[in-house]
Amino acid sequence: MIILSIDTSQAASVALVDTESGTVLAAEQADDQRRHVEFIGPALARVLANSVWPDLVVTGIGPGPFTGLRVGIAAGIAVGQARGIPVKGLLSQAALAEELRCTTTETAGPVLIAADARRKEVYFSVYESSDASLQAGPFVAKPAEVADVLAAHGHTAVTARLGRGFVLYPDVLGESSVPTITDPRAEYLAFAAARQLVHGHALADPVPEYLREPDAKATPARESTLK
Repeated sequence: MIILSIDTSQAASVALVDTESGTVLAAEQADDQRRHVEFIGPALARVLANSVWPDLVVTGIGPGPFTGLRVGIAAGIAVGQARGIPVKGLLSQAALAEELRCTTTETAGPVLIAADARRKEVYFSVYESSDASLQAGPFVAKPAEVADVLAAHGHTAVTARLGRGFVLYPDVLGESSVPTITDPRAEYLAFAAARQLVHGHALADPVPEYLREPDAKATPARESTLK
């Protein structure tokens, strides 16, 4: 299957992947976490210039910041509508678990993945590193609260730690086990989605997983004093 994958939960990423052969046909990753709009259009145009037509669009559904997630999901839906192909979603942190599984030998046990949630908080979840399956989460909390949340869900020990959260808060969360695996990469999101489908698991709808209310609030409507 040829999958076009998009993730904007942290730094933006776009990839076109042949999941049957394991070939990444095209991929682009942004370095800036905040310029999703400026990155996504040109990156999609370059990736879709490939002569291979995607069968499916998979978008990372977070958790992530409100605006960033909307950009990637909206772009994926637009491509799906334009090309007449289905659009599905997958939790973004699955991409990091899949990258660990694909690039590290003899990996087993629970891996804690933590992302930047801003407001001095992290989004975090636990995956089984041997098959990149979700074990707990996603959650959002302050770094000092992560251990208590995990313990409440029966996870008191992990064998690996991944993600930008460990770069930002190493004194509280500990050091990353693989510092080079920081943000979700779209190519691994595609491989994770393909793994789900092969094992008979349905992908989610492309609906963002925010975990909390957006920072921006709607302006309250004023009642007219005119009668």
